[in-house]
Amino acid sequence: MAGRMFASWWAKVSPYYTKAYQEMWVGLGIMTYLYYKVSFGGKKAVKDKPAH
Repeated sequence: MAGRMFASWWAKVSPYYTKAYQEMWVGLGIMTYLYYKVSFGGKKAVKDKPAH
């Protein structure tokens, strides 16, 4: 039931969120990538981890 309600809700709002907020999604992706790079340092942090 909840899945059906979500599907009907998403059918109404998906064009709005995907078109009107397209710039926001791009910015969110860039910010997430930068946060990952700053927090984890890319491959360097993974490489320096001790092996279990």
